[in-house]
Amino acid sequence: MPELRTAFAGVSNVLVTDGSSAVLVDGFFSRPSLLKMATRVAPDRKRIDDALGRLGVTGFDAVLVAHSHVDHVLDAPVVAQRTGATLAGSPSTRKVQEGYGLAAEPFEELVPGRPVEFGAFTVTPVEAVHSAGDRVPGEITEPVRLPARSKAFKTGRCYSFHIAHPAGTVLVHASANFVPGALAGHEADVCYLGVGQAGKQTEAWRERYWRETAGAVGAQTVRPVHWDAFWRPLSKPLKVLPKVFDDLGTTMATFERLADGVDLALPELWRLE
Repeated sequence: MPELRTAFAGVSNVLVTDGSSAVLVDGFFSRPSLLKMATRVAPDRKRIDDALGRLGVTGFDAVLVAHSHVDHVLDAPVVAQRTGATLAGSPSTRKVQEGYGLAAEPFEELVPGRPVEFGAFTVTPVEAVHSAGDRVPGEITEPVRLPARSKAFKTGRCYSFHIAHPAGTVLVHASANFVPGALAGHEADVCYLGVGQAGKQTEAWRERYWRETAGAVGAQTVRPVHWDAFWRPLSKPLKVLPKVFDDLGTTMATFERLADGVDLALPELWRLE
């Protein structure tokens, strides 16, 4: 049986592959500067190609978009096109793809609770909710034309992804929030768990967040994601979000207390594990 491996590529980008089939969550590699974020943004094809080269995968079965904010969806239609993948996400994600002039490319609208087959994987989207303080809520109802303002990339529907394979299961939960009971009945060996802004919540909230996510699926390996400053290019070392946005140390202290027997560590950029 082929071995299932995963890799982290910044923010909530997660590769899941068996060496033949592969799915990618988000694929946000352009990482425009804060100045560009404040004006207009567009995918940077060189940065996209550099990142795909570092991941070492030439083709994906699907690019799965957790929600349609700029730091998740900006590059996804381009990554899907360049790798022959089906773009999968919400109607808002589809409006981004259409606005890029890629309406003829394959797209799968994801419905929470309805499994979809992508290569050797069965992906079940699970209802999720954005972390506290969503600055660009709502649906994208018109195609997004490039270059676009960051606020054009509205949240749309949020998903967690339960990714099942004969060799194992992975949960990618990008946003640090939860729908009570949404993950009941799902099991995962590995959980990539969004932590952005969790450090600004109460200790009691973080405890419940862990129970509703990594704890609910029984993950024995947990890798926090969405903790890095996403406006720094991937050619530079990752840095944690400034404390004005989050407090990663506080979140990790809570998780370390709760992670009895669980392999908990920040993932290393690009490393297959």
